Amino acid sequence: MAPRTLVVGLGRFGSALALGLAERGCPVMAVDMRMEQVESLKDRLAYAVEVDATDVEALRSIDAQSCAAAVVAVGEDFESAVLAVAALKELGIARVIARARDSRQARILRAVGASEVIEVETEVGRRLAEQLASWGR
Repeated sequence: MAPRTLVVGLGRFGSALALGLAERGCPVMAVDMRMEQVESLKDRLAYAVEVDATDVEALRSIDAQSCAAAVVAVGEDFESAVLAVAALKELGIARVIARARDSRQARILRAVGASEVIEVETEVGRRLAEQLASWGR
């Protein structure tokens, strides 16, 4: 069985990630500060809870440190994303992957401890370019 992954932020990206992992049989712990986001997924995920992921003690109370990896999928509130990365690293989670909107955000997220940073729009654009370039060859 795959190790448990914590997904922080249940907007479009975080929800798709959490559901995609769950559909593939991976254990997922999904958290968001907005109860409506949690409510929309609680019947489709084994563990979805309202938690402030910027608060180390709140994360500790749900045993987040037992996760092998965490993905900070927060897109709208960059300060919260930075604080969540810092909190997860403080808990000792070795692999913290964070979402960035641009290279400046990526640099800051790495500086506070993100082991990997993804720029979703950039990644999707590159993949689509590869698909279109190889289409019909």
